[in-house]
Amino acid sequence: MKLINFFIFLLIASSLSSCIEEIDLILKEQDQEQLVVEGMITTDTTAHIVKLSKTAPYFSQKPAERASGADVTITDDFGNVFQLEEYDPGIYKTGTDVYGIIGRTYNLNIKFGGETYSAQSTMKRVPVIDSLGYVWNPQREQYIILLYGQEPEGKGDNYMWHVYKNGQHVTDTIDKVLFIDDELFDGAYIMGFKIEHWIYDYNIQKGDTVRVDTHSIPHDALLFFTGVLNESHYSWSPIDTPPANIKGNISNEAIGLFFASGISRNTVIIE
Repeated sequence: MKLINFFIFLLIASSLSSCIEEIDLILKEQDQEQLVVEGMITTDTTAHIVKLSKTAPYFSQKPAERASGADVTITDDFGNVFQLEEYDPGIYKTGTDVYGIIGRTYNLNIKFGGETYSAQSTMKRVPVIDSLGYVWNPQREQYIILLYGQEPEGKGDNYMWHVYKNGQHVTDTIDKVLFIDDELFDGAYIMGFKIEHWIYDYNIQKGDTVRVDTHSIPHDALLFFTGVLNESHYSWSPIDTPPANIKGNISNEAIGLFFASGISRNTVIIE
């Protein structure tokens, strides 16, 4: 990415002045491209996907180049090896019979461009969703989904929730997903936790079928996702620093995240 080095207050000062002052922006290109990794393994029996691409200059208008031709495997601490096949440029998949197991540690291993990259993640426990309820919100003119279930005792658990309405993925971008740790409700029975977003409306109405997926995620994933949101959506000030690469868990100076996630889900029909 391009690094932008300049004093933003000069821009503000010149905008308030009657004269026009030329300001030089010192742009320094990165010496070499970096690998960008997006990957996850869950308790679902399915083809698990790892996406590989390359970094691009910050002001580039072109899509990021896919990293094709890599050798990608996922292994666990029981000696199992899952080979991923490239089915589209930069998109790698396991077989459809692969699933993760709570408590096991998974390693992502990548060989690309003469370099080796790796990441590690342990699949954490996930609370069972006993049931889903709903309540009408007159201000937002939609139903809010309520979640019920026992949160495991012992602090350090982190969760994210995905919502599907009538088979469509509602939380299809990172800024619509809910994230939380268990600091405030560790070991408690969750009595009607509201699955709603403070900005986005899920627009749930009578007759809709709604599915909620609870994901257990490691702490580094929670930090990564909140970092992405802070850089891309919640930095509104004109004097914010330029966007920076979010710290992930991929070795060898690669960017991105690989994590293991347990999933529990339940469905409710709005009547």
